[in-house]
Amino acid sequence: MLATNRWGWLVLGLVAGCGGGGDSNSMGWDPSESGTSGGTSASSLGSAGDDSTSQGSAADSTGDTVDPSAGEDSSSGEPPVDCTPVWSPAFVGSPCSGDGDCGFEGGRCITDGEGFPCGTCTVACDGLCPDQDGAPGTFCVDTADIELTDAGGTCLSRCEPSIVGGNGCRDGYACGVYDRFGEPPSSAGVCVPSDQAGGGASTACQETLLELGAVFTPTEHAPDSPAGHPTLICDIEDPVLLYGPVGGVSLEGGTGSDAPVLVGCNTAVSIVGSAAVASMLGAETIIHYGTYNCRVISGTSTLSEHGHARAIDIAGFILEDGTTASVLGDWEDGVANPVTPLGQMLRGFTDQVWAMGLWNIILTPEYNAAHDDHFHIDLTPGGNTYD
Repeated sequence: MLATNRWGWLVLGLVAGCGGGGDSNSMGWDPSESGTSGGTSASSLGSAGDDSTSQGSAADSTGDTVDPSAGEDSSSGEPPVDCTPVWSPAFVGSPCSGDGDCGFEGGRCITDGEGFPCGTCTVACDGLCPDQDGAPGTFCVDTADIELTDAGGTCLSRCEPSIVGGNGCRDGYACGVYDRFGEPPSSAGVCVPSDQAGGGASTACQETLLELGAVFTPTEHAPDSPAGHPTLICDIEDPVLLYGPVGGVSLEGGTGSDAPVLVGCNTAVSIVGSAAVASMLGAETIIHYGTYNCRVISGTSTLSEHGHARAIDIAGFILEDGTTASVLGDWEDGVANPVTPLGQMLRGFTDQVWAMGLWNIILTPEYNAAHDDHFHIDLTPGGNTYD
């Protein structure tokens, strides 16, 4: 398996070099090089995976009590921070200029003067925080970790793209990963001032994700076993929930869902890189059939890489002009040099992500009939197959 820091450099270079755009006829890929850009192909894989089945614009708000221009600083040269509340009524994470703006039980204001743009409402905590319908979830962090002088725990809003849009945080804030204050021990992505984000990543891989601008939250996963296979264990190393869009490319489940995907952090890094490749080839949406699924490979007693959240099945792409490039309908079976624009786009994608080392297993419709409708791509330890 590739080292996380190597992935980071590969993907950072890709993101810097791929503007996203262009059409399906301008892919920077020569069909005459088909099948040669990713190294040696293998004809079989002992633990190959197969099919698996496994958010949005900012909401309007009313009852604003904070001046939307309060974060402006014309002398700093920085763009003004928009202080407009994103949800109502005010709750943890809402902008505030004083405690009176945080009209919920125990509410108080961490002010702009304390380094929190436009202020942010909070409440003291000792491990757990309250939640409110319509507002982002909350998480208890140590005040010392967010550069406050008062000792103890305080609640911050979690990163919630489905409510806030963008990176899941208000203007002036970014998603940082912090440990819970008190019990039980865990970590989560919370909204902190942009200049603090990144300092709280709990693993090197999470730090890489933050540097790549990915929106994610660390999560927990209890080990499980596939039905009928109690000795096989589905566990996930460094589990995260990865939210789309990723680098401007949406992640859409086969049923049209835009729910975050549960993956190991290393897999999330590879998805970020793959999204950048898809964008370069003119895609604005990746259609997938799932990531984590505690199951065995069909017809075997071998645990699928989906059982470790190290895999994703890609069914196709929606291009910028609305065209769908479907693996089932547009992959040119048995054709070494695709001739149609959509066939070239699909082959260009698998060739490029293989050449970059983003995945070490890529199974296309050429592998077997079970993959006629999707690419199975994964990070099998020690794997080396592109077929």
